[in-house]
Amino acid sequence: MRNMIKLYAAFKAGYLGENLFDTYFSFFANIIKNKDLNIINDVDLAKAFEDEYGIKLPLFFVRQVLSVGVQKKCFIEVHGRYNVEKKALLDFQFENTSFSRHWEELKKQFLNYCNNIEMEMHESELEDYILNILDNTDDLILLSSDIDNETNNLKGYAWFSFVKEQAEQKTELYEFIVAVSASNILREALFFSSDTKPDYSDLHVYLDSPIIFALLGMDEEPRTTSYQLLVKNMLDVGCNLHVLDHNFQEIEGILSGAAAWAESTRYDIRKANNAARFFHDSNMTSQEITEFCVNLEKRLSDYNISIQSTNYDIYQHQFQEDENILFDMIQGRYREHGYELTSEKEQTIRVDVRSIVMIYRERRGQTANRIQKAKHLMLTSNNAIANVSKLYESNKSNNSGHIPACVSADIFGAILWLNTPLNMMEYQKQKLLADCYKLLRPNQQLLDRYIHSLDEARKSDEIDEKKFLFLRSHRAVLSSLMNVTKGDYARFNSHTHREVYDDIISRSLKEYRDENEAHQKTQSELRETQQKAMEEKKKSDQIIEKLTNEIEQRNERDEQEIQNKIKFYGKICTILCVGIPYIAASCVLEIFKEIYINFTDAEDIAYYDVIWLVVVVLITIALSAGFKKGKKLCFGWVEKILRHKTGEVKELALVNKNWTQKSKN
Repeated sequence: MRNMIKLYAAFKAGYLGENLFDTYFSFFANIIKNKDLNIINDVDLAKAFEDEYGIKLPLFFVRQVLSVGVQKKCFIEVHGRYNVEKKALLDFQFENTSFSRHWEELKKQFLNYCNNIEMEMHESELEDYILNILDNTDDLILLSSDIDNETNNLKGYAWFSFVKEQAEQKTELYEFIVAVSASNILREALFFSSDTKPDYSDLHVYLDSPIIFALLGMDEEPRTTSYQLLVKNMLDVGCNLHVLDHNFQEIEGILSGAAAWAESTRYDIRKANNAARFFHDSNMTSQEITEFCVNLEKRLSDYNISIQSTNYDIYQHQFQEDENILFDMIQGRYREHGYELTSEKEQTIRVDVRSIVMIYRERRGQTANRIQKAKHLMLTSNNAIANVSKLYESNKSNNSGHIPACVSADIFGAILWLNTPLNMMEYQKQKLLADCYKLLRPNQQLLDRYIHSLDEARKSDEIDEKKFLFLRSHRAVLSSLMNVTKGDYARFNSHTHREVYDDIISRSLKEYRDENEAHQKTQSELRETQQKAMEEKKKSDQIIEKLTNEIEQRNERDEQEIQNKIKFYGKICTILCVGIPYIAASCVLEIFKEIYINFTDAEDIAYYDVIWLVVVVLITIALSAGFKKGKKLCFGWVEKILRHKTGEVKELALVNKNWTQKSKN
């Protein structure tokens, strides 16, 4: 609804003139004036408009705007070019104003206003805010609506109250705000797109064979893309897409012939049609080609295209159009342009004539002045067929403006562009690219001469059979032939086929070199990565070895320190626990020995004296063994205590180290 209000505001303010073409004409007039052009054409003017505003307009639309200039006596058309009448053009130019100065003043005044009412507004967001709020309020300002009711937030209140204050004071800045609002509406109205999609749900569209082949990928890629996009946009607005059964049969027949031709050793790029070239260049096997042809109906259904059964009856007279008249008109149109129809082309035209006849039968006498109400419509990629259909329709009735049975696919795409221009720009871009690709293909005359020279070279054994088949059929030949001749027939000579071969080989070698360089670069990068990894590993191993040595040295120092402590404390413990008792026991034993000796007669030795001696010896041995055993136990006990305490210290140090590391992280 907001877009409709904006469009109404634009018309009410008079900014669109009598029609949209008048508005565009003013833009064109300014461009012509600023560039001081004397002679123009549609292409140059479209380019100038794109350079100026960044918007690409379709050429058909540009020509319509130029026709406004012709009617207003601003241009004189001469063979597609337009001589500029500058004096007449002055009435339609608009002068540049000091927009920047007023725009900066608007931002400054509004920012000061926000500060005065203590509303936070950053200077960095100021410009975006004004532009965004203009989109929502430009029509209200222009139509002098009650904007107080539109306030729903503080920032909105700030803008509305600021504008209201400027209006009450009748400042120059208020006049600028009104002008900016009108300009914003005009900008959106130029590419107006309704909130509601146009409804084409009652329109049944029938596609001709070349469009179907393009959708199947059997054309230049940009052309295929453009038709795929056109089909998508037609489905978006509700069109019902079909292909007539006799067109479908024609397509099946062409595919069948193309399949056999693509697999033949006699394949000839000069004679191959788009379908045969598609099968051949795709390197499809026989089974893959068969599956492609068998699944044709399924491929069309993927585009929501159904096959329309017509039950064609040549004897039916109700709603029947004169096929002979249509055929003669089309044939006459070709002859006007210097073309003589071959038998194959005649058959194709008769299929198109039959399609037009079937559209009239489907319409059952109904006519329409709007394309959405035409009920049934055929789209063709052949402008000659479309023009004849238009002429035929105009001859049928005194009432002009009836939609013919067949229209150009480009015209239909243009109509959709007018409904949703911003969405359809991509279609126009792809269509232009497709035409450029078509321009860069060798023409039939050049291909004929190339194949003829190739045949002569084979007959004279200048080239062998293998090279002959390669140069006659490989897809690289077309681009290389254009590289060698630059599309100029006069550049062709008897050595051209050799130059073509050399060009293919040269490009192949370049591709190989590029791939080899890329491979070598990859290998070099891989080697560098491996070298870096080895160096990193070496450094890591050195660090590990260094740490291992340090740990071993530290362990050795710790062990030596423990051993020294064991010796020291072991001796003390041995003296205290074993040495003193041992000395005491030894002293007691010595005392007993002395007493016994003093009281015993050396000459009177009895057997118990021998026993006593043995006991003394055993006790002495036992004391010595006990001392050694006690010493060992003391040293073991001391070592156990010391190693246990050392282990606790190490564990505590490890815990402290881990806790410190975690704290840092």
